[in-house]
Amino acid sequence: MATLSINNVRKQYGAVEVLKGIDLTLADGEFLVLLGPSGCGKSTLLNMIAGLETISAGEIRIDQRVVNGVHPKDRDIAMVFQSYALYPNMTVARNIGFSLEMRGQSKAERDTAVRRVAKLLQIEHLLDRKPAQLSGGQRQRVAMGRALVRDPKIFLFDEPLSNLDAKLRVDMRTEIKKLHQRLGTTVVYVTHDQIEAMTLASRIAIMKEGVVQQFAPPQEVYERPANMYVAGFIGSPTMNFVRGTLSAEGDRLGVSVGRDRGLFLPLPETPDQAPDQAGHWLGQEVILGIRPEAVTCHDPAAAAGNPALARVSCRVDVLEPTGADTITYIQLNGQEVVARIKPSDRVTEGATADFMIDMARANLFDPKTEQRI
Repeated sequence: MATLSINNVRKQYGAVEVLKGIDLTLADGEFLVLLGPSGCGKSTLLNMIAGLETISAGEIRIDQRVVNGVHPKDRDIAMVFQSYALYPNMTVARNIGFSLEMRGQSKAERDTAVRRVAKLLQIEHLLDRKPAQLSGGQRQRVAMGRALVRDPKIFLFDEPLSNLDAKLRVDMRTEIKKLHQRLGTTVVYVTHDQIEAMTLASRIAIMKEGVVQQFAPPQEVYERPANMYVAGFIGSPTMNFVRGTLSAEGDRLGVSVGRDRGLFLPLPETPDQAPDQAGHWLGQEVILGIRPEAVTCHDPAAAAGNPALARVSCRVDVLEPTGADTITYIQLNGQEVVARIKPSDRVTEGATADFMIDMARANLFDPKTEQRI
């Protein structure tokens, strides 16, 4: 296990700057997920940690040791690739133990280590098979076993589940989570899948065009996104963005939205949201960010005891049943908003129904910078 420190790391290919000053620090045993779309620089950063890419500027430390010029084999890291990269002519046992063989360990030591890892990954019955005789999930377990057998300081995963089908991805995601809980090893994991990031990470670094947009625990990223890019990238369906004006009615601060800003949605009465502390935002345009699950069918009992629940009357455009809930597209005073309601809620497409918005879960963004206010 090890700490990892990435300080102002940059990467350039000629005049093109791929990474633009990355700063990340991991404690011993943390699970960091680098999340972002293709081309954002996440795999480049992982390869720089591994030593497969050179650093244009900045510094990477593993356990306080600067590793900028250290050869990959001397960094005490292990990498699991998207493509598995197994030797087709070797058995599973030899694939797992090959790195130990190259280091000159005795056969008895190798066999002990291989069986320990095979038991951990529940692939003991596969040790005599070759990769062609394995399923995708089994091959991925073997690739993980090859990394685990070395007992490295840091594990690096480069989109390891992207070649698997949907159900197998869920199963393997759970296995990786259990494995990390058992071993407590420091992990850096690259993915473009937000579900993988939310379920696996102790902290997520969301990247865009070579810049870290937010580095925080998953729930904080979800509930308090740093900007509209993060808010829109995390969550499915995505966060609703509603244009409005920060305004006040009496002593209540709220957001006026829709046609002629005719619908006032009051914000919770907390000290940091009082009108006299809103400064230049009062009367200015803002973007109101609301997650679909914060927009539900009106419940009189719940609303009676919670002033943060704003009641609104909306036309229902489309219903999309998913089983566990129903994704509902509604018109909020002229702006389309996605709600998440119960299957038992009786609403009809084309009709008007009462909904409630949990304004305690609202986020406000600057429409110019798109940063969270």
